[in-house]
Amino acid sequence: MSKSINVVYIETPRHGYLKVDGDDVRARNISQSFSEYSYYDEDNDIFYLEEDCDASMFSKRCELDGVTIVETDDYMDSEEEAEKILCHNNALGGDVGYFGELEQNHVGLENFFRDEEDEDEE
Repeated sequence: MSKSINVVYIETPRHGYLKVDGDDVRARNISQSFSEYSYYDEDNDIFYLEEDCDASMFSKRCELDGVTIVETDDYMDSEEEAEKILCHNNALGGDVGYFGELEQNHVGLENFFRDEEDEDEE
């Protein structure tokens, strides 16, 4: 039986975010792997994963782990986005230990972590 998790896709005039409970993110062992374009609400333990890369990486990790994502949609205007999302800490990647486990599971996610040498070759 597959596990499922509930997330909310939030569209704003500027961008889109996948709102995910912190426990669901940490269970995937990628909680420290996000870009500076995602945000973390420490008070409520919520990640706002930017739509272009981090939300896709999270979705792929769920797929690889056999986890089904149940998504609902929401909309925020620019003022709500500033008050509810952008005011939080960036969910920066790295081994700082702040957003979860130090050991990250990148197996199957290699395309999300291409280094600059690979980009220069294209």
